[in-house]
Amino acid sequence: MKKKVTKVLNIVVDIIVVLILISSVFILAISLTAGGDGVPNVFGKAYFNVLSESMEPTFNKNDMIICDIVEDHFAEYKVGDIVTFKQDIDGLSQMNTHRIIDIVNSDGKPFNDKKDKTKFYRTKGDHNSVADAELKDSTDILAVYTGSKIPFVGYLRTQEGFFFFILLPMIIFFLYEGVRVIINIVAYNKEKALLAAQEVINSSDLTEEQKKKAIEEYLAAQSNRGSPDEEAEPQDDSEASPEPEKAEDEPQN
Repeated sequence: MKKKVTKVLNIVVDIIVVLILISSVFILAISLTAGGDGVPNVFGKAYFNVLSESMEPTFNKNDMIICDIVEDHFAEYKVGDIVTFKQDIDGLSQMNTHRIIDIVNSDGKPFNDKKDKTKFYRTKGDHNSVADAELKDSTDILAVYTGSKIPFVGYLRTQEGFFFFILLPMIIFFLYEGVRVIINIVAYNKEKALLAAQEVINSSDLTEEQKKKAIEEYLAAQSNRGSPDEEAEPQDDSEASPEPEKAEDEPQN
């Protein structure tokens, strides 16, 4: 039963480790494939982790969203498209993904095909009460949301998430594997010693019964190795050496 539980535990640990390694490689690929525009390209798709609640309930904070990378930077978009663009957030240029709510001209008025040449897009987060301050043109849009997302995976790209769900489990795994290797080495050495003892005993001029008894005694000695010495048994009073008899008084004259 113990061996079966150990085998199942080893299989579970191996599966978890494989999943962690796949996640690590995937996150590393996202980081390394980001081009000059900051858009990661993994097999033709861009993967972004959601940093805020601005698009709830379409997708949530810490989700990872999958987007199509824009190849034609003069493409046209329609109202309802969810697009990714760069925007200054808290003084830092970051990727932002919001929905197009209106198509206007450079003055912010409804676009007129006959008079206006360039389309501008007004965007807004689904959860936000007001639209984004800056209008976007087609050259600002870097990717388009496909409608697919992976819940919670975006958290793994944060420092805290990477530590608790990638780095820490890997440390625990290596410690576990180290203990397992030590146990296997000890078991191997015991088996090797037993085989050596059996070879010596089998090559001796003992009967089969004596050989069997010698091996059993060897195994018992190995299992008791390292145990505290047995205390000496107290002697029975009956076994104590008798006191010398006193000489009888000599008769007086």
